[in-house]
Amino acid sequence: MFEHKGLDGKWNRVIPAIEGFTKGELLECRDAVGKDPVTTSRRQYGVIGEQLVERCLPPESIGDHWSYDVKATPWWGSVINPPHAGLVADFNSHIGGLYRKPLDLANNVVAFASEGEPVLFSNNTYKVVRQSDSKELTATSILELRKLYFA
Repeated sequence: MFEHKGLDGKWNRVIPAIEGFTKGELLECRDAVGKDPVTTSRRQYGVIGEQLVERCLPPESIGDHWSYDVKATPWWGSVINPPHAGLVADFNSHIGGLYRKPLDLANNVVAFASEGEPVLFSNNTYKVVRQSDSKELTATSILELRKLYFA
């Protein structure tokens, strides 16, 4: 279990990972712009493979997805330049994430879809192979790709 002096259980806390493709636990941080953590948006950090990922969730009082979002919880986005110090950096190191994401233009993973499928970006196009039916989906934006994914 990750422990850190910056964890207070309200504004910054560690929670169990729900998805099987993320490693063990997640770091959840509230944006420090509210007076009540339950009504303040959340940023979650996790590690998939050796890559630090993040997603932004609405306040707990709203739920786990934004009203404008297509469906389910937002996908995990790759953190291209992970911080080198602080709470998130310490969490990333503890869980086994790399300090820097290796540049691989042929396999540029920019996000992870609902079942942990890597979302690739190449030639101004996002691509994912949906696990449920092995269908390759492409779009010019993550939002459009999510619409196709859940159609």
